[in-house]
Amino acid sequence: MKINDVNRLQGLQSYKNTINITQKQDLTKKIQVDKVEFSQAAQEKISVEKEQRIQALKEQIQNGTYKVDSEKIAEKLLSTWSRGPVE
Repeated sequence: MKINDVNRLQGLQSYKNTINITQKQDLTKKIQVDKVEFSQAAQEKISVEKEQRIQALKEQIQNGTYKVDSEKIAEKLLSTWSRGPVE
């Protein structure tokens, strides 16, 4: 009986190396994130439209003509509750 079986140790070491490489590849796959960038013109357009929408809402609130859509609120609440707690 051999105590130091070199072939077995080398086989075990190469197996461990393969596992480590696979785990590192899995980590790099998880880290990759998609990224979206808007052009300066698009950002300005979004900003202008947002300001116009905010101004219109402020005017509706001041005039007393703003109506709350209770169905939309209920749908949002139900979808949030059905997803469970946010971690």
